[in-house]
Amino acid sequence: MPEGAQMFHDPTIVGSWPALAAQLDDDAVPVCWAEIEPALAGLRTVADLVAACSETSECERSNAVLGALVRLAAIDGGSDDDALALLLHLLSGLVWTMARQFRDLSPDIVAMVVGELACQIRRYPWRRRPRAVAANLRADTRRAVLAELRPRERRHPERGEFLTADGDVARLIVAPPHDSAEDLDVADLLQWAVRSGVDVDDLELLIATECGRDLQRGGDSKVAAEFGISTRTLYRRRNRTLAALREVADDYLAAVA
Repeated sequence: MPEGAQMFHDPTIVGSWPALAAQLDDDAVPVCWAEIEPALAGLRTVADLVAACSETSECERSNAVLGALVRLAAIDGGSDDDALALLLHLLSGLVWTMARQFRDLSPDIVAMVVGELACQIRRYPWRRRPRAVAANLRADTRRAVLAELRPRERRHPERGEFLTADGDVARLIVAPPHDSAEDLDVADLLQWAVRSGVDVDDLELLIATECGRDLQRGGDSKVAAEFGISTRTLYRRRNRTLAALREVADDYLAAVA
């Protein structure tokens, strides 16, 4: 499910949201898309698509709609420019969050994040990664932006920061316990945590911290600098997030049992 969308109204970023929405509705584009993608059945207007991808929408439904739009926009799918433009607006919350985190690294950070996100959508491996589409796009875009911003001659583990073999965050599954019936899907747990009120930025900080600890010495201080906070704040937010995850874990396990 995408982060809270704050559609772009500045036409210099992605184009005006009101103009795009009006054009798509006037040309009945959502209706045409629904004829191609079964997951979009019944979504006849831009407002319908926005509602289906909103934070209040059921997670599987939201992911199915985003996945269909990504297939339409991807180079090896429909290569549809309108679908790409709509996705950039729907994922604007991702853009603003990332731009805020990296604001000190580039004076043109919004344009950079939007450009990288567009590239990731165009080449998204939708056959291999049908789940957690928004989360995968966020991770891929973040990695690409960091690789672009960091000096080429220095070692920066972020360039190779793949949490799974193919980079698919939906494959973040812990080793099964002795009872395989209790296997835990970490990606689903994190999505459950977000729906339960755990802050998305805090979760992202926690994941970055754990990856940093595995990949480099002094990882905590480097992650703190990346996020523009002190190490003391990092530890406080990390502990708070871990405590929140422990609280929701029992409810999650009960729900999927």
